[in-house]
Amino acid sequence: MPTAPRNRSRKTPPDWRIDPIPSRHSYRDEDGNIRVPMWLTKNGRHMADTDMILLPSEAALLIDGLVRALRDNPRSMLHELLRESATVLAPGVLYVPKPDQRRF
Repeated sequence: MPTAPRNRSRKTPPDWRIDPIPSRHSYRDEDGNIRVPMWLTKNGRHMADTDMILLPSEAALLIDGLVRALRDNPRSMLHELLRESATVLAPGVLYVPKPDQRRF
């Protein structure tokens, strides 16, 4: 059976994304590598769960780059949205008083 012809009019490549899996933490494997669980999606559809595998030196470079990028932006998007009205209760837990909540 012949296959359908490909649509060659598409000018941009498919939208591939790799995102960390929020419910799974990074860990060190038995070889000493750092594994970061990731979701692989194409055009918004889940394609696979996989791990980004980094040498410890690569993980350190990634951390340095992320910290530098966050530090270079003096006001984060969350800071802008909450206008300093939020209180950090625990890592990843913010308390926002009702009168200061904003609609998105």
